[in-house]
Amino acid sequence: ISRIKTLNFNVGVLGHVDSGKTSLARALSSTASTAAFDKNPQSRERGITLDLGFSSFTVDLPDHLRDSGGQQPYDSLQFTLVDCPGHASLIRTIIGGAQIIDLMMLVVDVVKGVQTQTAECLLIGELTCPRMVVVLNKIDLLPPNKRQAAIEKMTKRMHKTLESTRFKECPVIAVAAKPGGPEALDSEEPQGVPELIQLLKKQTYLPQRDPAGDLLMAVDHCFSIRGQGTVMTGTILQGSLAVNDTVEIPALKVSDDYTVIGRNLFKKETNLQLFVGLKVTLSTGERGVIEGGFGQSGKFKVRIQDGLSSETKQSLSSTSKKKGKGGGRGGNEANEEEVRADSQPVGIHLHFKRYIFDPHKKMVQS
Repeated sequence: ISRIKTLNFNVGVLGHVDSGKTSLARALSSTASTAAFDKNPQSRERGITLDLGFSSFTVDLPDHLRDSGGQQPYDSLQFTLVDCPGHASLIRTIIGGAQIIDLMMLVVDVVKGVQTQTAECLLIGELTCPRMVVVLNKIDLLPPNKRQAAIEKMTKRMHKTLESTRFKECPVIAVAAKPGGPEALDSEEPQGVPELIQLLKKQTYLPQRDPAGDLLMAVDHCFSIRGQGTVMTGTILQGSLAVNDTVEIPALKVSDDYTVIGRNLFKKETNLQLFVGLKVTLSTGERGVIEGGFGQSGKFKVRIQDGLSSETKQSLSSTSKKKGKGGGRGGNEANEEEVRADSQPVGIHLHFKRYIFDPHKKMVQS
């Protein structure tokens, strides 16, 4: 029986907060499934339970890649979407995964245009990848009689912005990943997404991979799936891994000296993207920035710019060793993720102002 050979192509997704990255990733996965591009029977379910930290969809192999793959040609093309936070403070994290990004997809709100983090995203893109596609999202917010003119104007503006970068004259495409916004019914069909999938297929090439070295994987998300247990997703930076391989984790510590995982500050349903980039202070004195969510239960990652003090690290490590009475399935995951000391919990303080009469309800920090 011949085994199906799939070419994996990694697409880094960049964009300002609220530009619609998550909605676009969901639309890409769902559209590929319903349009029968994806031959995988789990594709539809994957589109529903999508986590932007790691999501993928499979399409037919484009003609220009049919002769690649050596003696056994590839049968299909899998796009893996890699979430790339658009904050300057996270550049070192992004650079760590630079070798696995094959194409950048910059998501821009067509109404707001280039924003603060968009410029930072461009910098990250230039550091990590030779190719990019610009996606003008939320075109459904434009008046129908002025839509095409507004899209053309924003396209020219983007080309002007990119003319001094390595992405000069890169493709620009307009879509509406979630017509009507996040609260709209799912019955509203995305606009322009099939055309975006075709554009992505045209931009693909045969990437060069180096599987040498020990396995090194950066964990982005950790969550539980009923009946399956704890699942970790992330990016393999070095080495290789195959299905059914056994992986030994010598030290289960999902954070490093510059990262902590917080809990009990946000509800499970909170849109954590609204808080990304806000400054926080630990009760032990360290200052940090919220990177984003961790899993799907309201936990979140905080980047400590100057690193944790030796006293704080000792407190957190001793906490992990002393916790063992959690009970229940997945208890070990919770034990390792919780950031609190044995007798004196390490608190994470977030201070901001929100003005009553501000129509945008922006969170302001001094």
